[in-house]
Amino acid sequence: MQTMHAMMLDDAYHVEQVLASGPYGVTELVTLDGTGPFVRKKIPLQFARRRLWSTIAECHSPRLPHIEATYELPDWFVVVYDYVQGVTLEQRIVEDGRLSAHAVTRIGLQLCEAVGELHRCGIVHRDITPANIIMAADGAHLIDFGIAREQDDAGGAPRSHDTTTLGTWGFAAPEQYGFAATDARSDVYAIGCVLGFLLTGVQPSDKPRYEQLLADSDVVDPRLRAIVNQACAFEPSTRPQNAEALYRLLSSTSAAMMVADEAGVSHGSKMRHIHRRALIWIATVLVAVLVAAGGVSGYMLMHRNVNTVSQTDSGAQSSAGNNVDKHNDDVSSDSPSTSGNGEKTLQGNPVALTESGWSAPTGYVEYALALHNTDTEHAVQFPQVTVTGKSADGSVMFSHTQVFAIVYAGETAYFSGQAGNGEKPTSVEFNVEKPSADDLLDTGGDESFVVRNEKKHDIDFGGTTFSGEVVCERDNDNGKGVYTDDIGVTLVLRDKQGRIVYGRSTNVTKPALGGAKAFSIETYDLPQYVSYELYGHSY
Repeated sequence: MQTMHAMMLDDAYHVEQVLASGPYGVTELVTLDGTGPFVRKKIPLQFARRRLWSTIAECHSPRLPHIEATYELPDWFVVVYDYVQGVTLEQRIVEDGRLSAHAVTRIGLQLCEAVGELHRCGIVHRDITPANIIMAADGAHLIDFGIAREQDDAGGAPRSHDTTTLGTWGFAAPEQYGFAATDARSDVYAIGCVLGFLLTGVQPSDKPRYEQLLADSDVVDPRLRAIVNQACAFEPSTRPQNAEALYRLLSSTSAAMMVADEAGVSHGSKMRHIHRRALIWIATVLVAVLVAAGGVSGYMLMHRNVNTVSQTDSGAQSSAGNNVDKHNDDVSSDSPSTSGNGEKTLQGNPVALTESGWSAPTGYVEYALALHNTDTEHAVQFPQVTVTGKSADGSVMFSHTQVFAIVYAGETAYFSGQAGNGEKPTSVEFNVEKPSADDLLDTGGDESFVVRNEKKHDIDFGGTTFSGEVVCERDNDNGKGVYTDDIGVTLVLRDKQGRIVYGRSTNVTKPALGGAKAFSIETYDLPQYVSYELYGHSY
């Protein structure tokens, strides 16, 4: 009866086009009673992987195939899923050439979303290539699961290495050639190769040209190059350990590039201002010369004077590692003064680091920190904190400067981030950089958000989700100082002494005044902690 029902269903589909045909099956474009189109894959029974497709059907991501039906015929196992209209990334690059850094970052984040959901369901794709990524109106979609496998192989013994060479040359990780067993890190490698291809427009298999272009800072943003090189490390343990970790790196870099773009616009405005001042000065000199001819002499020259202050103080240790906080001593003169020409100058550093903490459960430093704006009249935009990891002998292992959004006048705001190179440091230092006077804003008010209905629950593969609603409590900044329509929610974990040991953030659409937006933060590999806090803040 099941076979008869399957045959009737199979006959109900109308074949619009045969997309591919070979010894491993037939792929067709079909419709059903005027609905569709759908993709129908007919797989010979000896190659059928029923459990894999059943697991894919349980994945919930708009960037993965939505399975409409599976059924079995006498000679075929059949899978029907939604058809995605678009072109492959490979076609896109061939037609349009390499993509911008922002476009590549956006696609990378979308791929991490899709692959992260596969990994959550225990599936390794193993063939992530530009030819298997469809670019649709809503972004990237991952297809073709021909060589995907479940990580636990239906309960079999763990593999020491993959015995069959599979994958696409130039994108397949080294372990896919028999060096080791494939896992989530193999897909991270492939995503890194895809990013490199999109940035250079050259296939990674064309090694000399690819490496030359990837190393060219005029072609590839150095921050993205570092991510590509890290994701494509030969040794799996030195790569980001899963798609979520790679997502965080890309997200942080994307935010930094946006800040740099904003700064470029600000710099352009500043230069236009300087040019205007130069014209005014020239006009003033000309007038002075003309007036001098009538018996009046003298003129005033104006100049700009900007002071800089460098401050470093040591803080206490965190239970998660040596945590050296850099506070600011000089907060008595942190408000801007006015020079003779009416421009603001900054004497001290108004941004103070009030607490911080970190852990490195996977080798990468996961940190949270609180920044307090001691200026009670001005908001500080784009505060910067340099995170430096050191080994036991005091040598620097990494140094990374993170740019955050805004800290309103008199406010303390919590932020989080990730840093490092995959090797756990012995100590981590947090240094607050001094902002420029141009980064002080007269916002005329501020925004504030509170989190309510916080919940925490365990999920598969040892993960934990923290969720709730973020409510807009105050919004009176008159539209100034907010640079996107999103707000951030920061998770802070603390140990039994109340010290920060972990941080993680997510973004949600900014709710209207008095309104609320739901959020969730999915985490894995957490350190030991006894309490958690959630903070909402302008992004």
